[in-house]
Amino acid sequence: MAEIALSLPFAIDSYGNVVTTTDPSKIWSDRVRAVIGTNLRERLMTPEFGTLVPSAFMETSDFASSLVKTEIERAFLQQLPLLSLQTVSTAYDEYSGTFTITIIYDLPNNETVSTTVSLITIDGTSTPTEETL
Repeated sequence: MAEIALSLPFAIDSYGNVVTTTDPSKIWSDRVRAVIGTNLRERLMTPEFGTLVPSAFMETSDFASSLVKTEIERAFLQQLPLLSLQTVSTAYDEYSGTFTITIIYDLPNNETVSTTVSLITIDGTSTPTEETL
């Protein structure tokens, strides 16, 4: 039987039902985003869940890149052990202030997928967002 999970971002369809998915790559991508987008000690009952990635945008781009790679490697080892991390790449666009993280990993069924998350730095003139879907 296929796994069914809430599809993120949370949505309700035209019939009033919560949107779900059975697509393994979407389910795992949502889980990866949940781990990466949650600060350590943010969840009361599971303070070890998450990473320091959300606070990386407060650092210089070189330090942020190093921190992101280290934190994602740790997260895959400790919190996403069913996935096999292949690569983590980062890019910083000085013009838009966007820090983009691309993660390539293997699912439990050996399918290779990627998830991209973007952080926008706070410059005082634009609204910060956590990710671009």
